[in-house]
Amino acid sequence: MNRTALLASAIVAALGFVLLFAYVREFQRDATGGDPIALLVTSQNVAAGVPLTEEMLLVRALPESYVEERQVLASALPRVLGVRASIALEANQTLLWTDLSTTPSDRSSLSSRIPKGMRAISIDAAGRRNLAPLIRPGDRVDVLLTKAKPGSEASVVTIPLLQNILVLAVGARFAAADLHDSSLRSDPVTLLVTIDQASLLAQARRDSSLSLLLRNENDLEINEGLPETDDSDVLEQEKRARRQRRLRIERVD
Repeated sequence: MNRTALLASAIVAALGFVLLFAYVREFQRDATGGDPIALLVTSQNVAAGVPLTEEMLLVRALPESYVEERQVLASALPRVLGVRASIALEANQTLLWTDLSTTPSDRSSLSSRIPKGMRAISIDAAGRRNLAPLIRPGDRVDVLLTKAKPGSEASVVTIPLLQNILVLAVGARFAAADLHDSSLRSDPVTLLVTIDQASLLAQARRDSSLSLLLRNENDLEINEGLPETDDSDVLEQEKRARRQRRLRIERVD
């Protein structure tokens, strides 16, 4: 009888240990953004038009939640060797499928740069004139929406609409090297989005103002739960003070 009780206790304890271990492992996986995914990263600067070699690439792992469809997996290395870079690439930059010229006509065909399942949409954004000399194809932007709240003529709010969106083209140009003159200030920006995001943008631009925020091309973080901003956030000191908090930035190269 005692042996049976001891055996049952040992089995229950072992089962509890296994379940605890599985829980801790799942918790750690979620906390770090999921399982690591091996991606291709440039090991050196690569000029536009130069074929990629194995020496130009290295493998780096990112948490699963930070990986996007347009990033090139390490397992795709044989497919990209010998393919020419469509734009100039910097060292330590995650390689994107849109960085590659897969056909000789890529420079004249925007559609060939759109990954399967994605869409391209052009928008005219407020503040575009000020950012015009800075935004280039291959950059990443966030999109802010400013509009009047339904049912209230006096209440205007600004909402973070989309984050970490790739710029495919500026005007009719979709290679960074093509953008040199200042006549592009009024040109629309073409973004790479899902069809759901395209519907959101199409609806948003009907009767509202869209603003673009330029972000670091290697910054993949999506900030969840960002609040809307209204006049009280600008005029009330306490609310304004909360917005003054900022990340510590060691240096800007």
